[in-house]
Amino acid sequence: MPSLPVAPLSVALFGAGRVATAISTLLQQRGHDIVAVASPHEGSAAAAASRLSAPVVSPEELEGCDVILIGAPDAAVSDAVTQLGRAVSGAVLIHFAGSAGVSVLSGAAGAAACCALHPVQACPDVDTAIRRLPGSAWGVTCSDGAREWARALIENDLEGTPFDVEEADRMVWHAAAVTTSNGIAALMAAGELLLSHIGIDEPSRVLGPIAAGTVANVREVGSGADALTGPVVRGEVDVIDRQVTAIRTDAPDLLPAYLAAVSAIVAGALAAGRIDEATAGRIRDILETT
Repeated sequence: MPSLPVAPLSVALFGAGRVATAISTLLQQRGHDIVAVASPHEGSAAAAASRLSAPVVSPEELEGCDVILIGAPDAAVSDAVTQLGRAVSGAVLIHFAGSAGVSVLSGAAGAAACCALHPVQACPDVDTAIRRLPGSAWGVTCSDGAREWARALIENDLEGTPFDVEEADRMVWHAAAVTTSNGIAALMAAGELLLSHIGIDEPSRVLGPIAAGTVANVREVGSGADALTGPVVRGEVDVIDRQVTAIRTDAPDLLPAYLAAVSAIVAGALAAGRIDEATAGRIRDILETT
């Protein structure tokens, strides 16, 4: 295997997605040289190039870089390798797709190493990603001999926490991340609908603080299961029964979302030993006979 590059790195960006552009910015702030941007999409390439003060070039002109960051969606990473062609020779290739490991980079003949580094963070835009990525967890899957190099890059330059993830486990890793992120948003959306139904204006102002407090609790106690509160973990079956009755009567269209949420809480609480099987069964009886 070729030797891996040392700092300062010459870094190129291929495909200017939000996360990859933010990572390029963070690396630049740490003293690495962002030498060029290439992308199939002219608009995103121009925006990233302007932010990074780097030229827009063709994929072939990326040849000779220490590192090529691939900012492409999960399904497009393999195509990106094809478009890069000979430019991959001697470079460390890094993609940030959560569900894919390094097998999608198998067409990168002559690459110094291949790394799949997935930040577990919600990044709606580049500026937000720049703020949020430091302190985030990263899933690390690398070709032989590159893992310690990649872990050092994450810890030292991106201020993140690396977690080793086997190639075969990437899909489960990604599923955990996206169900947590989108699950929180979906539960808030369901709660907002319930509050809107009873005439509460701006329901996100009601639920936003409690959602933030819940996430803070999870971080403080170290476990989502240990942070569970409310009628399920208190075994208040009668409260759940009355909630089901009220929603079924007043807002039947919203009942499926409520039932799904309570089912998830029951499963988590039972698995963590917060409730016993008998209590879980009584709650499930209510949910299943509705």
